Parts: sequence; C-alpha cells; structure tokens
Amino acid sequence: MTQGTESATTKSSKARLFDRLALLFLGLSIFMLLCYGTIFIVPTVVFNPFKPYTLAMSTFAPTLPPIATLPPTWTPTPAVTYKPTATRATATATPSHTPRPTRTPLPTDTPTPSVTPTPTEDLCKTLVLLGPPPSQKYNQYDVPKLVWKFGRVLGPNEHFDVLFDPPGSGMGSVGWADRTDPKNKDCTTYCEFPVAVYEIYPGGRYNWTIAVIRADKNDKVLGTVCPAPPVYFFER
Repeated sequence: MTQGTESATTKSSKARLFDRLALLFLGLSIFMLLCYGTIFIVPTVVFNPFKPYTLAMSTFAPTLPPIATLPPTWTPTPAVTYKPTATRATATATPSHTPRPTRTPLPTDTPTPSVTPTPTEDLCKTLVLLGPPPSQKYNQYDVPKLVWKFGRVLGPNEHFDVLFDPPGSGMGSVGWADRTDPKNKDCTTYCEFPVAVYEIYPGGRYNWTIAVIRADKNDKVLGTVCPAPPVYFFER
C-alpha cells in the first residue's frame, strides 16, 4: 500500500470518529435537556438530587382557662310610678256684671335669690337604697351592683356620690355614679352602680350608701343636697 492510500484511510477514520463523538454529545445534550425539563416540571421526580422540602407547620390553639359560672345576681324589680289623673273641675256659672276699669300696677323689682334653696325634707326621703339587700353573700368572682332610687332627676351640678366601706378601709367616695354612667342622672325608677372587689379588697363585710352632692364646674364639692341614708352591706 502506498503512502497516499494510507493517508486517505487515516483521514477517513478520523472523520468517522469525530462524527460518532458529535452524535454522542448531541444525544447526551438532548438527554440532559429532557432530565432538566422533567425536574423543572416535576421537582419530586426520583432522579432529582435536590428534591424540594416542605416545612410542616403545626398550629396550636391556645387553651383558654375555664370560665367560672357565676350564680345569678339579685335584680331589683323597677318601681312603677303612677301619674295622678287630673280631675276636671265643674264650671260654676257666675252672674254677669260690667267690669270696672282696673288700675295698672306699677312694675316692681323681683328679687333674685342668690342661694339655691335647700330641698325639702320629703325630697330627701325619696333617696332610698334598694339592693343588694343587707347581708347578701357574693362569691369570689361576682361583681356586686349597688341599686337605689331618687325622687327627681339630678340638676346639672348635682351628683350621686357612691360611699363605700371595704373591710378595714373606712367609708369613702369611690366615684360619682352619674359621671360613670350618664343614665344615672335619672334615678326616679332605679339606678345601678357595679363595684369591682375581686383582687382589690379582702373578703368580709362591705358597707355602702349613696349621697346627693352639689359641685362646681371644676368638680369641687360645694355642699350636700341630700345626706346619705343608713348604710346597707353585703359580704364576700
């Protein structure tokens, strides 16, 4: 075999080798593309070396403490007020007469009182404590409600002063009931004032009563309209 023939054969073998390698790389490339595409679409496929993982999050519902069942508290029955029926007066016939000309009185100055008149004793008697009735017993978590009534609506500068005497503390004011709840301005039927005692005062006897006072615009007490009636008390 001549040198020229050997050279042509060698070149032909190398060309076939390169063709096979090109086909091999092309096949590998197509295979890799298919694998990546499968992993992209289905991340949990078996041959995925980096499988995704999920965090299992558990939600724990908080356990609420048991709610204490409170016994029913005493609710006063509202007093019913009946309005008197006006009686129509019977007209009495009077003889007709010719009126004489009357004298026109000269205008006089009407004195203006400088001091608000003190309410009558009968009005202060309408300040009545209704409940809880004396010696009422409450449980640990109960919220007692003080109930009373008064014969008229309070004036703009008048207030119901709640006087409270917890065990070992002495009688003192714990607030103005109408300031806490504006509906307590009108107690002609009845009014209520809840007092929280749990974890504030020790157990024992609690004395209480209500007074009607007068104050200025700066809440400075000017005087007593109606003194407090005899105390009521409850126990806890």
